[in-house]
Amino acid sequence: MSELSALVICSSGAVSGCSLHFVKLILCCFMFISIQLELAFKTEFGEMSSITNEENVCVKLSKHILIWVEEQTYWIASRFLMLGFELELYSPSEYCMVYWYIYVVLIKLAEKHHLKMVMSNDTGKRKGKKKRDSPKDVARDYQIPPAVLFLQCHISLAEGLTMLLAALRNENRVFQSLGPFNTEHEIFIQHFELLQQACIPDHISYLSFKDTTAYAQFSTLVMYNYFKDALRLAKELRSSFSNDPDRMAELRKIEQVAEHNGIALNVICRVGALDPSLKVSFEFNHHPYFATAVVRRS
Repeated sequence: MSELSALVICSSGAVSGCSLHFVKLILCCFMFISIQLELAFKTEFGEMSSITNEENVCVKLSKHILIWVEEQTYWIASRFLMLGFELELYSPSEYCMVYWYIYVVLIKLAEKHHLKMVMSNDTGKRKGKKKRDSPKDVARDYQIPPAVLFLQCHISLAEGLTMLLAALRNENRVFQSLGPFNTEHEIFIQHFELLQQACIPDHISYLSFKDTTAYAQFSTLVMYNYFKDALRLAKELRSSFSNDPDRMAELRKIEQVAEHNGIALNVICRVGALDPSLKVSFEFNHHPYFATAVVRRS
C-alpha cells in the first residue's frame, strides 16, 4: 500500500494521528480524482480503435494511474468502515450491514489490486520479452498473487460474519435493528451515505444488502463455511509472508477469528439455532474489527 495511504490509516486499522473527519476528507479527494481521471480518459481518447502509437503510451500510463487511484479509493473506503469498530460507532445490531459493506468493498479492492499487478507484470514482460513462454511461465501467470489471497482472507471473514449475523437475525430473531427512532434503512444511509453518494461500489444499495441476507440460514452456512476458507488461506499464506512481520501478525489474528467463529458456528448448529437457552455475543478479543462469536447457554 502507498505511503500516502499509510499516513492516513496504518495497516492495523488504528488512527494515525488523524480524526475520522480527516479520513473522510482524504476519501472524498481520492473519489473526486478517480472520477475526474475516468472522465478525462474517455474525453481525451474516446474509442480505442482510433488511438495512434504516441497516444497509446499515454493511454497505458493513464490506465495505470486510474487503476492505482481506484485501488487507493477502495482501500481507504475499507479502512473508513473498519475504523468505525475502533471508534465504537456501530451497535451489534448494525454489524451485519457493516460487514456486508466491508465485504463488497474488499471484493472491489482485490479486483483493482489484482488488475494493477497484472498490468505491471505485463509491462515488465514486454520489456524483457522472450520468444516463447515456457509452460511454467504460463502457469505462473495464472496463479493468484499472495497479496490478493491475503485480501481474500479478509473477504472470507467479512462474508462469514455477514451471513452468521444474518442467520442469527433470521432464525433467532436477534441482532435486529428495531430501534424506536430509526429504521434499518435509515441507519444504512447514515453509516454509508458518503460511499453511496460516490457509488462505492457501483450498484450497491440497501436493497442489495437485504437481498443478500434475507434468506441466510445455518444449514447453508455449514455447507459454505467461509471461516474454514479464511483459516485455510491464512495458513497457506504463512510461507509467502514469512519475512513480513506485520502481515504474519495479521494472519495469526485471522486464524484465531476464523477458528473460533468456525467452532461457534458448529456449536450453534449442533445445539440448535432455536434453542432458547442459546446466547450469542460478539467480542473483539482477537482482532480490532473482525468480531469473534461467543456462544453460551443460560
